[in-house]
Amino acid sequence: MNAAVVGTGRMGQTIAWAMETLQCDSLTLADTDENNLKTCSRNAKCPTNPYLISRDTPTNYSFLRDVNVVISALPYHQNENLAHYCIDNRIPYCDLGGHRQVSRNINDYATTNGKAIVMTDLGLAPGWVNIIAEYGYWLSEIFVDGGTTSPPKHIEMMVGGLPIHPTNYLKYNCTWSYDGLVNEYLDDCFILSNGKRREVRGMDGLIPVDTKIGTLEAFYTSGGAAHTIETMQQRGVRSCVYRTLRYPGHREAVRFLVNECGLSRDALAVVFEQSCPAADDLVIIKVEVDNWKEEIVIECNSRFSAMQMATAFPISAVAHLIGTHVIKSDKPLAYKDIPYTEFKQKLDFLFEEVK
Repeated sequence: MNAAVVGTGRMGQTIAWAMETLQCDSLTLADTDENNLKTCSRNAKCPTNPYLISRDTPTNYSFLRDVNVVISALPYHQNENLAHYCIDNRIPYCDLGGHRQVSRNINDYATTNGKAIVMTDLGLAPGWVNIIAEYGYWLSEIFVDGGTTSPPKHIEMMVGGLPIHPTNYLKYNCTWSYDGLVNEYLDDCFILSNGKRREVRGMDGLIPVDTKIGTLEAFYTSGGAAHTIETMQQRGVRSCVYRTLRYPGHREAVRFLVNECGLSRDALAVVFEQSCPAADDLVIIKVEVDNWKEEIVIECNSRFSAMQMATAFPISAVAHLIGTHVIKSDKPLAYKDIPYTEFKQKLDFLFEEVK
């Protein structure tokens, strides 16, 4: 199988490692940053085809024609052009998502214009947590007389990327995008409540949550639910929400900066950048579907941060299933289309190999 990773920063390099660990015949790598490209190509153990692409002119993606699957690790605002090329040329495509409208545009374009496999929103949240929620849904669905089914009533998805040892006032260290973090906090969110889709404010919905690492707080943030809200509403689920997990007190500190200090998005991003630099991290995932519960805790190691692994490994597992034709389709995929047993086997293998 020949795979392509477009965008070879920290996340793209982790994806490249995961794809070759899952066994690829070759990796096509592309980036606007020559140093990232050289680092990723130098560290790869399988044959690579590196391509330096321009920041200033539209990219000619013809070098992707012979690959079995394309994985975008680009910023979300660069995904549409790449996705359109793949769809037009029937090349399977997947990305980390990060923006509801961009993902919607890509899926709409695929539905109308192509017959290639497309899977957006395949990182951690959205991505892995939604796949777990889908699995919990099918385990909790009740079959009744006449062959009909009764769906579960409540689905709760929660994810936190946290420092292992918090040392600052915000009790947080960011291992991904500061701008993306601010957008998740301040953008409006969608939840499913009493069977109806509602728009709520980011950082509302605060609740305490007992976890394996102690009591945390959880509150609404945007993006993590992806299309799970719409899917569960169509099935008759009454309640479905996504919340971010943080150490207690974090939300109130951020709300103080926004509501009482009046910090803009840019200013808030600067505060996070200056006060919450990357540090040894963990990722916690917690999903509840009625009485069924799943909780996973991942810690960083000498090779990757926990956020790198928890984001890059799920998309790599799905991309490998697509590239090896375990998943077959001629339309955009949803989380329900991912075979959970095979997906989890690949994830478990990656986490074992990275130790």
